[in-house]
Amino acid sequence: MLPSLTGAQWPASAYDRDQLPDRVLQFGSGMLLRALCAAAIDSANRSGAKAGRIVVMHNTEEGASRARALNQQDGLFTLVERGLSGGTPVDRVGLIGAISPGGTAGIAANPSIRVIVSNSSEAGFRIDAPFPSRLTEALHARFTHAHQAPLMFVIPTELVPDNGPRLEAMVRELARKYDQSFRDWLAARVRFCSSLVDRIVTAPTPSQHAELEATLGYRDALLTITEPYALWAIEADPAELRAAFPIESPSVVFAHDIAFYRERKLRLLNAVHTAMAPLALLAGVRTVREASAHPLLGAFQKRLLFDEIVPATDLPAAEARAFANQVLERFANPWLEHEYRVIATNQEEKFRIRVLPLIIASFRVLEGMDNPSASRLSLAAAAHLTFTRAPLDALGEAARIPEFAEATKRWMTVLARDGVEGVLCT
Repeated sequence: MLPSLTGAQWPASAYDRDQLPDRVLQFGSGMLLRALCAAAIDSANRSGAKAGRIVVMHNTEEGASRARALNQQDGLFTLVERGLSGGTPVDRVGLIGAISPGGTAGIAANPSIRVIVSNSSEAGFRIDAPFPSRLTEALHARFTHAHQAPLMFVIPTELVPDNGPRLEAMVRELARKYDQSFRDWLAARVRFCSSLVDRIVTAPTPSQHAELEATLGYRDALLTITEPYALWAIEADPAELRAAFPIESPSVVFAHDIAFYRERKLRLLNAVHTAMAPLALLAGVRTVREASAHPLLGAFQKRLLFDEIVPATDLPAAEARAFANQVLERFANPWLEHEYRVIATNQEEKFRIRVLPLIIASFRVLEGMDNPSASRLSLAAAAHLTFTRAPLDALGEAARIPEFAEATKRWMTVLARDGVEGVLCT
């Protein structure tokens, strides 16, 4: 029986965890926050920046289970980075020590806490969900017990547009139950920062988990597998945020405006995932890697990305194509089990946000061509409607484009009659 991971395995040469202040209050401890936020802070600590430690608050029962596992492992977990970078295989394994073990009672009032990070699902990022209320309560506790504490930065990482202002609006509405002095304090002492996260993270299969633990020589309940690529773009006054949260690196960008990074990722990666998921699932293809290698789906994905999605964005063409090539390399990562059933969670909402704007833009781009109705986005929409069992008018403005509506209905007929292979061979 292998021993469990504990603080005894932490290399003293890395940095002294006990001497760092608790700097970040994190709502959630899921794979993405571990592979991106915790990894970024750990890297900054190793470089001598003294970025501090993360205190985790859980939002769900599953999160509470992860929090218990983190405490049992003294806040440590193993991060495995595997993938391709410019065609070269990358395989790195390291311990992440940025999470502080222990409780969270009263932590928001601690003046050393300067940053709050969140990652709830799209469904949890609404005013009637538990997270915004818990955040408002935490901020009110800080107002009550640490009124003069330095600026607080709230950085949501949920994959929704303008996540900073949207969260701020929810908190301000919930703050109406308190007096005006708290609302004035929010305006003066709290900065809500939009952010964009980009890193593919997957749960290891049981066999992968066991194989890695055997190599490591210890058991790790939170072993995390991710790709080498990482980007966290945060929209804020860079100087203000830098003073509170010194984690900038090639993978962590502070900028006054992150629209470029948001549009690039939302359209050239997220939209491709959301457009492909129904088609792949209807074809019985389980993972993104398998679709990339599939003789029909792989070619369809490439042409969808380069022929229709890239031209439909407002991104500089050369930069968009370079990022698109990088995306295809990431999708083909031989080590990641990125399942379409997971990607298809909240499929209708994701399609509305990520793909519909591209459909509308693409028909403007294709206008005047010989056969604009032969759109791969029309086929993706047909698969989406078939998969979600939604009517055509669920596509909103896009359904009112005659050529698009006609093509979508035709593809749905072929899907029902000949299946996915019949569609892709048409």
